[in-house]
Amino acid sequence: MRFIITESQKKQMDEIIQGLIDSEFENIRMESEDWDMDMMSELKQVESVDKIKVSNVDTSEGLKVYVDIYISQPTYDFDELLNEIEARISLSYFPNIEIIENEIKDERSWGPGIDW
Repeated sequence: MRFIITESQKKQMDEIIQGLIDSEFENIRMESEDWDMDMMSELKQVESVDKIKVSNVDTSEGLKVYVDIYISQPTYDFDELLNEIEARISLSYFPNIEIIENEIKDERSWGPGIDW
């Protein structure tokens, strides 16, 4: 079944999904304070991300949300973090949501790969 969404409905959906992503990311960030050394990869992903911003929501085939990831450390693999956020939102709000990494935006002003 295909749904037609008006521009104002799309804008509202973008805002709702952004709020859910922000909320779940903050929950993961708080939970990560109790993680041990077995979860170093996941911990590094969480600590590297400053924010996750919705760049586009595509409803033509399901609910696909494209996000830009703003980083402050040289980490470029966020599959586990995005999968966890996707699972949490899918469980409680949007059952068939798919969160897809669109672009990684490095906000560092210096460091490896930036100033050399």
